[in-house]
Amino acid sequence: MNLAENVVAREGRCIVEPQNQNTCVMLDENGQEINITKDMVVSVCQELLNQCRNIQS
Repeated sequence: MNLAENVVAREGRCIVEPQNQNTCVMLDENGQEINITKDMVVSVCQELLNQCRNIQS
């Protein structure tokens, strides 16, 4: 059960969520929403892993 379903079950209100449940957004410096893609997450994880490896050596 997602957050919207929990609120509806508890409070009896209808909440419309137009976005896909598997999406994630962040805000840029102007307050605009930017979709975060799987490729962006993979890229950041690889970069962090490389930085950790450099610190250990």
